[in-house]
Amino acid sequence: MKIRQNLHIHSLHSCDSACATINDIQKEMLACGMTEFGLSDHFHTRYNLCDIQSAANDFRSWSRPPEFHFGIEITCVAKWECDAIRTGNYEAIGDDPVYALRFNLPPEGADFSPYLDIDEATLKQCGIEYTIGGVHWPLKTTYTLEEALDDLFRQMMFLAENPLIDILAHPWYPLEVAHNWADSHGFPGHPKSEKSVTDYSVFAKIPDWMNEKLGEALVKNGTCAEINSGDLNSPACPSEYRDIRWRQLAQWREMGVTFTFGTDQHAAHSNRADIAASELLLDLYGFKEDDFAYGFPKKRR
Repeated sequence: MKIRQNLHIHSLHSCDSACATINDIQKEMLACGMTEFGLSDHFHTRYNLCDIQSAANDFRSWSRPPEFHFGIEITCVAKWECDAIRTGNYEAIGDDPVYALRFNLPPEGADFSPYLDIDEATLKQCGIEYTIGGVHWPLKTTYTLEEALDDLFRQMMFLAENPLIDILAHPWYPLEVAHNWADSHGFPGHPKSEKSVTDYSVFAKIPDWMNEKLGEALVKNGTCAEINSGDLNSPACPSEYRDIRWRQLAQWREMGVTFTFGTDQHAAHSNRADIAASELLLDLYGFKEDDFAYGFPKKRR
């Protein structure tokens, strides 16, 4: 099938290493034949709001075609992190909270409930047309696969059922490192391991009931699942585990889940080879245009 949609693109305004200009994104997506594409820079907590406002100002300064939309990728974080950042006392926090406070030890009695540090009024104020909800790390430091599965599953269920979220980003990412977050990223008193702990075989160990329950929640709440080529097509992942991940998405399709496509671009320029490879894989796993939410999903706006 021909991919005509790319709703997951990061610009130089994103708080991470993304470096694409809005003008280049527009030119390259139109050249690829995209009939709808969108900007979706990272928002972890209110600390990143200035980045989204900067992106919005830049986006509106260009003469844009109707195919180009303004979205946002909202990270699920722990409530205790948002409560601490809300005080604005970053010296007391002891960290620059660009990525929330996940590298800090939580205070006694911390609330680890999944949380989105943004509301409908702020989304409207920024001119957000659609939202992508993403899991980017476990809310608690994980030492085992069971802990990571429980943590990521809880976050994805929260996003699938949240009325603020239109699209669930890169399902089950980053399980390949979350199975031992303590060693893969470290924290005060526990240094990062010098050896890689990345293990893609963990995708074969996702319980069927978890994947089924997530699919049911997506259908029930009208939340789309993202086919994220930047994650699914990683050359670092052995083909047997890429196959498992694609089959899990195909299972959701049979359950009635609707999808969106995104490359998760962070580089300065788009990767046409990645898009072409994704078209072949979509055909291989039986996906059709009818499985995608063209017209981009809008649960609220």
